[in-house]
Amino acid sequence: MIDKRLLAGAGLVGSALTALLAAVGQVDPDPQLSHVSLTVSDFAVHDRGGATDMAMVVFGLSAWCLLPVLRQAAPRILLAVFGAAMVVAALAPTDLGPLTATGYLHRYASMLAFVMLPLAAVTLRPVGRALRATAAVAGGFAVLMLASATLADRYLIGAAERYLLLSEVVLLGLLAWRGWRDCPARPARSTVSHA
Repeated sequence: MIDKRLLAGAGLVGSALTALLAAVGQVDPDPQLSHVSLTVSDFAVHDRGGATDMAMVVFGLSAWCLLPVLRQAAPRILLAVFGAAMVVAALAPTDLGPLTATGYLHRYASMLAFVMLPLAAVTLRPVGRALRATAAVAGGFAVLMLASATLADRYLIGAAERYLLLSEVVLLGLLAWRGWRDCPARPARSTVSHA
């Protein structure tokens, strides 16, 4: 039988590990890179297989740890799509120049992931105030990032994405915490032998 509390705990630890790896990945692989004007994916191109790629894989796998914990179908499906999109985005790097097919795959997988996690949180019933507020913050930064990419020639896109990712890591952590809190601990096995 699956220990749902253990899986929720793994999701919580995975969220923390995602944050740590993402922070390590932001140590400039090249001093010319700007955290404000370049995306996390642009940084990852300079360090293929490094901390940023690992953070994305851990992020996706951490979400999958929560699938058996969730009872409702809608958030479970959305979280499964988020996890898959995040892993695909890690495996399909972006391009620094004109986008290739792999770059487009990375872009659309990332966009899908950014949308799916907040949707998973707000479709959970009952949805708590912290989950709703964090999902709203993530949604706001997603809109800012989209506006930067489409209307403002990528002005401050790196800053918007980093705040978006921070809010999404916190959001997954809140989902994992809720799952861990709501799953009953397994009763200890009795060691008394009966004659």
